[in-house]
Amino acid sequence: MKNFTTRLLFVTLFICFSFSILSRKSQAASFTSSKQIYLLENGDYLETIITGTPAFSNNISYLSSSKSITKTKTSKYKSKNGLTLWSVSIKATFTYNGRTSKCTSYSHSTTCPSSAWKIKTVTSSKRGSSATATAVAVHSDNNVQKKFTKSVTISCNSNGIVS
Repeated sequence: MKNFTTRLLFVTLFICFSFSILSRKSQAASFTSSKQIYLLENGDYLETIITGTPAFSNNISYLSSSKSITKTKTSKYKSKNGLTLWSVSIKATFTYNGRTSKCTSYSHSTTCPSSAWKIKTVTSSKRGSSATATAVAVHSDNNVQKKFTKSVTISCNSNGIVS
């Protein structure tokens, strides 16, 4: 009887461990969780999206109630034809536990595929459970320069909802 109980325990633990690994692998896929469009007076528009992986338990301890989530929020300045002229992104990792949340790391990035635009400056910072990237882009047309400043803030609440 003892031998049967030991085998049953090992089989049960093996099955639980296997499901744990499989669920972790399926959570690694990236997805878009929200999208917003803001129309500008000249017909161009700003498209802001949040991408990232789903939340998962902290790898340090399966007994810990703390969870971790990493998301990227990107704002793209697009022409009325839908071409991306430039973009600014903020990527942040948050921990949360149902009572509090905290931004543990962050980084910013920019792209500028249009030759008529240049990214002049980009900065980023974090505060509590949010992180912000601010880019200043300059548009040159017939020796006339126009500056456009865009800030992107990503936040996480105590339940892991990122906005």
